[in-house]
Amino acid sequence: MKAVVKTSAGIGNVEVRDVPEPTPKPDEVKVEVKAASICGTDIHIYYDEYANSPPVVLGHEMSGVVVEVGDKITRFKKGDRVTSETFKYTCGRCRFCQIGLIGLCVERISMGVHVDGAFTKYVLQREESLHRLPDNIDFPAGALCEPTAAAVRAVYERAKILPGDVVMVSGPGPIGLLCLQAVKSLSAVVILCGTSEDRNRLALGKEIGADFTVNVSETNPLELIKEQTSGLGADVVIECAGAKASLDQCIKAARKGAQLLQVGLFGHSVEINMDQAVIKELTVLPSFTYRHRTWERAIKLLEEGKLKTAPLISGQFPLTEWEKAFETVKARQGHKYLLLPVD
Repeated sequence: MKAVVKTSAGIGNVEVRDVPEPTPKPDEVKVEVKAASICGTDIHIYYDEYANSPPVVLGHEMSGVVVEVGDKITRFKKGDRVTSETFKYTCGRCRFCQIGLIGLCVERISMGVHVDGAFTKYVLQREESLHRLPDNIDFPAGALCEPTAAAVRAVYERAKILPGDVVMVSGPGPIGLLCLQAVKSLSAVVILCGTSEDRNRLALGKEIGADFTVNVSETNPLELIKEQTSGLGADVVIECAGAKASLDQCIKAARKGAQLLQVGLFGHSVEINMDQAVIKELTVLPSFTYRHRTWERAIKLLEEGKLKTAPLISGQFPLTEWEKAFETVKARQGHKYLLLPVD
């Protein structure tokens, strides 16, 4: 079967290869991939900015159908529609696993990073990392359950957002648009910020629930934020762009005692004006991973229509056209793009 493979360390070194069709072990589920979404992490791996273990099939955002189960599998059967967490292995013994923070497991192994992932036709996954896909969520939309869970983890479990809070989301990329929806589901006021390059993303943000959108290339968002907060500043600021300018803006926009939720990845070291964060006594909350229960909450929100991923899908490519797809993502054209298996 054909797969998009990171063949070796270094910038690039990604190509389509023929790889053997996998056979599940007794504790594994074999899933036929129906749709796989390109994540910013895949781009970081391409540029060797995110630790990985080549050669490895890329891709960790997916949906599909169970086609075979190992002898020890009890929760899934052939024909089940599923979506998947990234985790292929967590130890279950370390301090983090014991308190449910499996994403911080000291021995964590993730598909598409350390072991073969979803940019192919079939993928193997452990039972506890799979979740049933509700009937009202199709495979393309279901492929975005993983970033949805990341957004739900950040907004619902890391931050404390109250109804009526004024929340600035900086960076209207896919994760920012998902965080926006999660914040709106908590009845807060959302100010979505982006640059002139984000005009289409800001427009979509308005369509899916943002109360205000600001093109920071043309307008200083601080004036609007002060208007909405009696001059105090935002109650919560969520940095989703992974850009220094965005982070600086978040610190400036936050009121004293606010929460700064860092969701975006920078891919390199950045300087931060920590004095301002200290003087304002900001609570800085990095958010990256999730728990099993986070997925249950995220899928429930999707099933109820409180969060929607379908509007974020801008196009689909056969996986043999992965280069074109990656270039489209890097050019910030649209939102999320899918790779579909080929025979």
